[in-house]
Amino acid sequence: MEKKEFDHLLTTQSKYLKPQALRFTRDADDAKDLIQDTLLKAILNSDKFRDGTNFKGWLYTIMRNLFVNNYRKRGFHTCTLENEEATNLHVENNGESNMRLEGIRTALNRLPRQYYKPFTMYLEGYKYHEITDSLFIPIGTIKNRIHVARKILRQTIS
Repeated sequence: MEKKEFDHLLTTQSKYLKPQALRFTRDADDAKDLIQDTLLKAILNSDKFRDGTNFKGWLYTIMRNLFVNNYRKRGFHTCTLENEEATNLHVENNGESNMRLEGIRTALNRLPRQYYKPFTMYLEGYKYHEITDSLFIPIGTIKNRIHVARKILRQTIS
């Protein structure tokens, strides 16, 4: 799939992530973080998406896996919103989605190399010890670099 086509799908389908992110996190700010992490992971793994696959389902799976792997470790719990509530939360704005997608790509590409590699490996699902073994960097440094990368991305994207 071409980058332009992938970006178009990501832009049009990403608007459906907000209600589900709110169900998972129960918090608007945490939902935004989860959506950003989902979009980043989708961008980083765009080569793994196969034509004919349900794109919205692929994004949802990424989001669910990120939530389960990362967010529950921090003590967040799931919440179920009624369908009517979730529908009311849906806002369609392709311009905003395009800007957000471009902002995420730009921010990710601007991360200093020392933060980029550990952060992208973390988003890809590697555990801290696996990143440590791969990059030959102490685990405390890996955790710090991932934390700093998230902080830089939040400041840049917000």
